[in-house]
Amino acid sequence: MFCETVKDKYFWENDVPLIWVSMLIPCYNTKENHIVSCINSIKEQIGDFGIELVWINDCSSEENSQIQIKLLDTILKPLNNFKLVYQKTKINRGISFCLHQGLHLCSHEIVFRMDSDDIMMKNRVQKQLHFIQSNPSCVLCGTNIIVFQEINNTRKTIHRTRHKNILTWEDYKKNPTDWFLNHPTLCFKKDAILGVGNYRKNFKVPFEDLELELRVLKKHGIVYNIEEPLVLYRDHHGQITKTNSSLNERLKNMLIKHAVSSP
Repeated sequence: MFCETVKDKYFWENDVPLIWVSMLIPCYNTKENHIVSCINSIKEQIGDFGIELVWINDCSSEENSQIQIKLLDTILKPLNNFKLVYQKTKINRGISFCLHQGLHLCSHEIVFRMDSDDIMMKNRVQKQLHFIQSNPSCVLCGTNIIVFQEINNTRKTIHRTRHKNILTWEDYKKNPTDWFLNHPTLCFKKDAILGVGNYRKNFKVPFEDLELELRVLKKHGIVYNIEEPLVLYRDHHGQITKTNSSLNERLKNMLIKHAVSSP
């Protein structure tokens, strides 16, 4: 059943949702105001669906953990058509471990990824849900993003991605790249991700997204992007992807070369 939407109606205003989706978010010591923006963008989603939020706290500090719990409990938990699955790791395990464990906690077949410091457009879930339901060959789709920085409480656009709408494995092998999907925008079928082995539990380098996306693209032969930017991606100092960049680039190139050359 396709998700039909009442225009500008929040998901929690519906009596009984047509479908439930899971949303998987890892969090490690994210700033309070960033969490607020992220959570409010979940609350402001429009459409006829229910949201199960699987929130994995990767052993944040006690103070930050209390902030997370308070915001989740006060902003989202009281909403209709909303369920919260909250888990805190005993030690800091890294994003790939959290996503691996978190996916197993997702109860629903269609799963949305998001980061705890990013912001969704209010129709993000609605549009990707309709797309993946309407395209039988689609097991994974992303969207373009607007990269922004927040300076003095003002958002400044830094960059807008323009990924290809459709990318096949055959086309990718002709022109391999390390950035063809925006990981925090992914919407995928849980069975398809488990079918390629899930996120690598002990993957320690900060491109678990690329490693998974290559396996999905290689097995299923195609991935999709919605042209419209449906996520605002926060650019700030200290992001894990900015550390050890030269080493990461070499490791990425090795990963891509292996994926393309292996049978």
